[in-house]
Amino acid sequence: MSVIQGVAEWLPISSSGHLALMHNFFGFQSLSFDVFLHFASILAVLFIFRKDIIQLLNLRKKENLNYIFFILLGIIPAGLVGVLFKDQIESFFSSLFYLGIFFIVSGILIYSTKFAQVKSKKIGLFDSLFIGVFQAVAILPGISRSGATISGGIFRGIKKEEAVKFSFFMAIPIVLGAAVIELKDLVATNLDYSLLIVSFIITFLVSLFTIKLLLKIIKTDKFYLFGVYNFVLGILVVIWSLK
Repeated sequence: MSVIQGVAEWLPISSSGHLALMHNFFGFQSLSFDVFLHFASILAVLFIFRKDIIQLLNLRKKENLNYIFFILLGIIPAGLVGVLFKDQIESFFSSLFYLGIFFIVSGILIYSTKFAQVKSKKIGLFDSLFIGVFQAVAILPGISRSGATISGGIFRGIKKEEAVKFSFFMAIPIVLGAAVIELKDLVATNLDYSLLIVSFIITFLVSLFTIKLLLKIIKTDKFYLFGVYNFVLGILVVIWSLK
């Protein structure tokens, strides 16, 4: 699960969807443990983009204040959906059929970026809200958060490298907030601390590798091919669910 989280959180193939598949096949399910793994992934982002983050924290620059505002604005849709529809969303995690459908939706969305025109524009107010709506949709298991938000940025004509960075930065407050909320539930699971430590380290290291890999892939204009993977996986999961 740690390896899957480290790979699938940053590659546009849905970590929540792959973890849900693991839960269905192996019977272990713990939302708080999943959030714990997400927290390890976020630390990898903080490490890789540490220079950008330090520069961004220079609040004397108006452009930095605007960028932080756009990040916070972009997470509002996901926050509202997560709070208002928490129970309904969690119910989808146990359904292989819906999981497969959402993988298919994610695949179509990501593949369609092949036809988008990049204008290398800077992120603006409407762009952040547009990307934020995509992030809200990606709360559903099987729809990749990174895939949806990067796709949203590409659809808005934002340079792919910038869309990736903005997508990753948007994940930071969302995951940190979820980690704080789920902390008490994680303690209540009574999981062995050595297991948590090993899982954390593995997720962090795999995330480092995966983020660097995605940054290389995004420069080759092959991002849309992840849509094929999601689509095929979705078909297979739907077929499996109907057996």
